[in-house]
Amino acid sequence: FDTRQKKQLRPNKPAPREKWLRRVTFDLTGLPPTLREIDEFLADTSDRAFAKVVDRLMKSDACAERLTSEWLDVARYSDSYGYQRDDERFVWPWRDWVIKAFRQNMPFDQFVTEQLAGDLLPNATREQILATTFNRLHSHKKEGGVALEEFRIENVADRTETVGTAFMGMTLVCTRCHDHKFDPLTMKDYYSLSSFFANVDERGLI
Repeated sequence: FDTRQKKQLRPNKPAPREKWLRRVTFDLTGLPPTLREIDEFLADTSDRAFAKVVDRLMKSDACAERLTSEWLDVARYSDSYGYQRDDERFVWPWRDWVIKAFRQNMPFDQFVTEQLAGDLLPNATREQILATTFNRLHSHKKEGGVALEEFRIENVADRTETVGTAFMGMTLVCTRCHDHKFDPLTMKDYYSLSSFFANVDERGLI
């Protein structure tokens, strides 16, 4: 506040309504507003005009898809395996599960639980099992001569580090090799978390 006074800084004037609508529509849906939406907003002089726009956008399929696109990046989603010929893999039903979750405004604790352990829930539904695809979105090896244990461990590490990034908002990869210098995380913390995935009975191949 003192700096603002010394430099005689003043807030910018409010953006024109058309510009505000364009910004909020791009931010929530990734798409520009239509001419009809612009006209309707400019004609609405009520106190809730801005709130109604946000409510409308948040309920749209485009908003669910926009939010999903961010989550796909965090979850390392891809339509191919990532090694060698980079063959196609069909995990788009999980992508649709995420879109549906955002569209229905699924509670965050349910969103987390079903993706990490939906198959372990009592009487798990097909949808809850599908949600756990989140754990298998890392690159997969299918070469015959691969060292199985090496790639099994790489899969475990990928899942561990993705959980740290996606659900804890923390970088865990450093603690795979040493205690973290700037955060209260240790190698013991890393391998304690990784044990949840290390105990999955699987090989390092597809």
